Amino acid sequence: MKYVTKHGIDDLDRVKTVIEKAYDSYKERLAEYKPSLTWKDERNATVSFSVMKKSLDTDFEITQDEVRIEGKIPFIFKPFEGKIEKVVGGEIEKWIVKAKNGEV
Repeated sequence: MKYVTKHGIDDLDRVKTVIEKAYDSYKERLAEYKPSLTWKDERNATVSFSVMKKSLDTDFEITQDEVRIEGKIPFIFKPFEGKIEKVVGGEIEKWIVKAKNGEV
């Protein structure tokens, strides 16, 4: 799975907050899947879920212009890969708009 979106935000710490807010919006709804967000450094994070005893790990990278999302989807979930990309990417894009509007 790969998804890239332009953020257009000069303050990269705000972009980090965007990722955290997007994660927070899902963690309660997806609590049964044991979500976790781990920052490796200031610009790289991993979001993990456990579904049907399979781990889904998605890496987030903040660059000067983009948020890059990449992860390996277990074979059993391949039919849902497009939907997963759309949901994850859509949530990030929604929070980017909020950040640009001063809501974050």
